[in-house]
Amino acid sequence: MGKIQCVYDKDNNFFFHLMSVAKVGYDNEYGQKHRDSISPEDAATLKKYEKELTMKGGEYNGKLFWTGMYAGNAQEAIDKIKSEGGFPGFEAYTDALLEIFGIFVKYHDDYCEKIWPEEEKRLDGTAREWQKRFDEERLDEKAEKLVGIESETIFFASLISSIRHGVEAIIYETDDGNVYDLFSIDRDYGSAKAMFLHEYVITLLQKRIPMEIENYDRFEGLAEYYTEEMIGQTYNFTDMQKYIDFYRSKMAEKAYAPEELFEMAEVI
Repeated sequence: MGKIQCVYDKDNNFFFHLMSVAKVGYDNEYGQKHRDSISPEDAATLKKYEKELTMKGGEYNGKLFWTGMYAGNAQEAIDKIKSEGGFPGFEAYTDALLEIFGIFVKYHDDYCEKIWPEEEKRLDGTAREWQKRFDEERLDEKAEKLVGIESETIFFASLISSIRHGVEAIIYETDDGNVYDLFSIDRDYGSAKAMFLHEYVITLLQKRIPMEIENYDRFEGLAEYYTEEMIGQTYNFTDMQKYIDFYRSKMAEKAYAPEELFEMAEVI
């Protein structure tokens, strides 16, 4: 395998199963199919904390989105709250956390028994297909060569079966230094390739260029410029097109390093 690897796990998928069913931030066919897997009252409780539980890349971070990391061991989180008085820095959300974690505990085993087996088959089939094609195309090597930056870490595309129309492309690092990024499996390979590559290029650029919210369009535009140079136009980045065009015109003059292109685009 190369440095871009398709993975999936049960607890991440369980968390987004609940978000989809309760229409927290998005709605889709998956949520409609499994709407009766939790009670209307518990769905309403999760919906009540929609703003805090919702994450949108490049827009805002829900203060309680991190609760998903406890989807598979929520009782541990509840015990911590009761013994220590809450999570440091989140004391104001103690009641909300107890409600959210209580719902995790209530439905986890039922999800594992009745829903996960079918979803695991879907995820496994997609992961195998996409991984095979990524390895054949050696897209990670092509990206590093084009950008001029090598990566020593693995980019894990974390696949979710229930987030169509919802949160995607949320990059986070783990203690081992590797990178995980969330993606829906409800797309074709061409769309997956475009998204994965764009995000992989972002991780390469971050090794030299700090990504800050005030420079979001300039940074994303640079990532998309490199992605399009590899596989053609991918997204309709209307707000970033001026940056993409600028980077392309500059590279037609001479070969610039990514950080040089980024700095020159500050004047646009």
